[in-house]
Parts: sequence; structure tokens; C-alpha cells
Amino acid sequence: MCSLLMGLCTRADARGSLSLYVWFFVRDRSVHAHKHINTNLITPTYHPLSDDPNMDSTRLIQYTHAVRRRYLKILGELSWDEVVKDRGASFPSIRDIFLHALDAEDLLINHIVQGKKGKWVSQDYGKFQSMHQIEGRVDEVEKRVDAYLKTLTESELDREVSLPWRPSFPIRVGDVLITVTTEDAYHMGELNALMWQFDKEPPFYSWSAFVEQNP
Repeated sequence: MCSLLMGLCTRADARGSLSLYVWFFVRDRSVHAHKHINTNLITPTYHPLSDDPNMDSTRLIQYTHAVRRRYLKILGELSWDEVVKDRGASFPSIRDIFLHALDAEDLLINHIVQGKKGKWVSQDYGKFQSMHQIEGRVDEVEKRVDAYLKTLTESELDREVSLPWRPSFPIRVGDVLITVTTEDAYHMGELNALMWQFDKEPPFYSWSAFVEQNP
């Protein structure tokens, strides 16, 4: 049995810069003879971000998109039966978990932040019957998100919006972007745990690698 606990949090240090902490705790009780698995593996990483937290929030969305593309490639290597198999996770299948995380970004950025909540329609994941269809949905959502990111100003990032499930607590647009990133990170970590159960190595793309490749 494999379980994964992942946390993502931010803090401001004494210089006012934003810092990102990501930690994973993985416990795998299924030890295969051909592998040496540490049953208590804790891997911490620490990456300081820039001195501009608003810029960090948009960069984190760009990072999320880059990570998602790596998952698309890996999922494309699986049989369709593996992608849609009910695994008893937060959503039944790998397909459903992946599409849920994408739906969250679409709802939060393309609709709630832009005042279009009434136009959002939740996707029927069962209608996606191929990786080609899933990739098309990714293209659709990310294209609209990228277009919005190009319009962002400091005042827009500081603007407050209300989330339907927490109407009494307004949240900054910049914090909504970070919310999208954490939501995606949680579910990609879930996909990691599920893929490890059938010996498929999930993609790994660190924030530091992204920063190096996208200065």
C-alpha cells in the first residue's frame, strides 16, 4: 500500500521575499524483490522565489502548465485501460483525477476570477475516451489562462474576489493563482502514488529546473 503526503506552503522571510516549501512523505509497503525501496522516505526541497510575490504567482501557473505537459506525455505511454481503471482514489481513475485538476484551474482562473462563474460547465469525464481528447481539453483551458496572464497588472493581482464555497472571505487574485498551483500539486502527487503502484515512474520536474530553463 502506498500513501503520499505532500504539502506546499509559502512564507515571507525577513527581506520580504516569498519562499516556497515543498515536502513529500512517501511510504510504500509493497517491496518488490527487484527494487530497493526505502519505506520511510522523506524528501524536502526549499527554493527561494523572487522578491515580487505577484510575479511568483504567475510563474507558478506557468510551472504548473509545464508539469502538466509532462504528465500528459507519461499518461500517453499507458494503456487506456490503465488510464480509466477505477483505483478508489479522490476521483475514480487517473483520467478523472487529471481532468479534475484541470477543471479546477478552468473554474478558478477562466471563470471565477474573470467574473464568468455562471458560464462554467463541469466536464463529464466519462466522455473523454482518448488521450487526444484530454490533450485537446488541456490546450483549450491553458490557452485561455495564458491569455489572461498576459493582461495581469499589479492592481489586478491585488483585486479581491469571492469563491462560491467561501463567500464571506474575499481572496486576492494572486492568491487564487497560488490556490490553483497547490490544487494541481496535490493531485499530481496523488497520480504519482497511483503510478508507483503499478511500477510506472511518474515525471519529475522541480521548480529549480523550471527556473533554470525559463529565466
